[in-house]
Amino acid sequence: MHILVIGGSGRTGKLVLDELQLQGHEITTLARDPAALEGYNVNIVQGTPTKLEDVRAAFRPNIPDTVIVTLNAPRASDSPFAAPISPPRLMADCNANIVSAMKEFGVQKIVILQAFGVGTSWDNMPCMLQLLMSKSNMRYQYDDHNHTDREIQESGVNFVFVRPARLVESTDKTVAREWPNEGKGMSLMASCSRKSVAHFLVSAATQKTWDGQAPVITN
Repeated sequence: MHILVIGGSGRTGKLVLDELQLQGHEITTLARDPAALEGYNVNIVQGTPTKLEDVRAAFRPNIPDTVIVTLNAPRASDSPFAAPISPPRLMADCNANIVSAMKEFGVQKIVILQAFGVGTSWDNMPCMLQLLMSKSNMRYQYDDHNHTDREIQESGVNFVFVRPARLVESTDKTVAREWPNEGKGMSLMASCSRKSVAHFLVSAATQKTWDGQAPVITN
């Protein structure tokens, strides 16, 4: 398959590129700084998903079969609780551009990395996590994810929202499993390695198992 990755130069995005290469897929990625992807055997289109024309360029000349989005709103530091330094609708607006291009080029499916607690999985988060996410700077990320969630569902494209438990930087590639009932009953300390998230994103893009769904995953 030919997969377009938006956000391929990020921490999870690079692992998605690794997984796609390992499986032998053709890859295109949109990157503001192509030098950040030196050594990857991918077709790099220079640009940003905040600009619709740049997104369109990533769909030419070889139209992808599926799009994987691993965007994350920039923060003042790598801490998940650091203050945001990006517009409040960065992810929602980028995904809107991607969907516009998908419709223009006839691409049917998008797989988007989100987080446990987005959309209808919010009610299944432990109360302590709900309090943390609603009172800290994380609320801005969740607001952006929730805008994306609603607008992608309204767009009519085929989607998969992948919602991992707390991301960890482990090199463990234990296959992530889908937690039933949108994460209901998940432990407060549940986590998911970025490597296993990358593997799941690729599986969601290349299989039909989770089409139209929002699986909550953990290791």
